[in-house]
Amino acid sequence: MKLVKLTNIILLVLCLGMVSCSDGEDGAQGPQGIQGKKGDTGDTGQQGEVGENGENGADGANGDGYDELTQYGHITMNVSGTRPDGVAFEDTATFKFTTTEYPFSTISENDNATYFDTVRFLSTPDDVYQASYITLNLGIQNFEEEGMEILGFETFGLENYPVVGEDHKYFILNANNNNLNAFGEIENLTFDAADRNHATYSYSIVLPAENNSSGHELQVSGEVDVYLLEQL
Repeated sequence: MKLVKLTNIILLVLCLGMVSCSDGEDGAQGPQGIQGKKGDTGDTGQQGEVGENGENGADGANGDGYDELTQYGHITMNVSGTRPDGVAFEDTATFKFTTTEYPFSTISENDNATYFDTVRFLSTPDDVYQASYITLNLGIQNFEEEGMEILGFETFGLENYPVVGEDHKYFILNANNNNLNAFGEIENLTFDAADRNHATYSYSIVLPAENNSSGHELQVSGEVDVYLLEQL
C-alpha cells in the first residue's frame, strides 16, 4: 500500500514538472529606459604659432646695365616726311646706347680738320635684333682756333629704324648721305676738353628722296650730347 502511494506521488511530481516546463506566452515589453546624458566635448588643442619669414637672399651680381651702356651720352632725332604709301608722318626718338666693347664716340684729326664721330643705338645693342642706330661724323676746320669753320656732316646714317603709324602700319627707315658733299646745319656747338671731351650741338638735315627708304624728302633734326674719346 505504501508503495502504491509513493508511486502516485512520484507520478504527480513528474506531471507538475512537465506542465511547468511547457512554453508560456511572452509577456508585454516593458517601457524603454531614459537615454543617458551626452558626454562633454573634449578641449580643442592650441594652434601652433606661425614661424617668422626668413631673411632675403643677397642680390646677384649686376651685369652690364643702364649706366655702362649710356655713359657716353645720347643723340635725339626728330624726323618728318612722307611714308612709302604717301601718308605724312612725324617721329621722335632718343638714341642713347653704346656697346661696352667699343664706345662709338671718338674725336680725331685728319688734314687740319677735326672729326666728331658718334654712333648711338636705339636700344641695347645686339648683333641682329637691336640693330637700329644713328651715326654722325661732323667735320670742323681749324677746331678751337681763330677762323674755326664747321664743315658739316661727312657722314650721316640712320639704319633699321621702324616708323610705326597710328593706323598700325609701319616701314623700316634707312637713310644716308652717300655721294653728297658735306652738308647739314649745325648750331650751338660747345666742347669742354676738361669734362671728358664733352661735346654738344644741334643739327638739321634735309635728305633727298634717293637717300632714304621712304622714297620722299625727309627733314631730320635733333640734339647731340656726347663724350668723345681720343684713340692712342
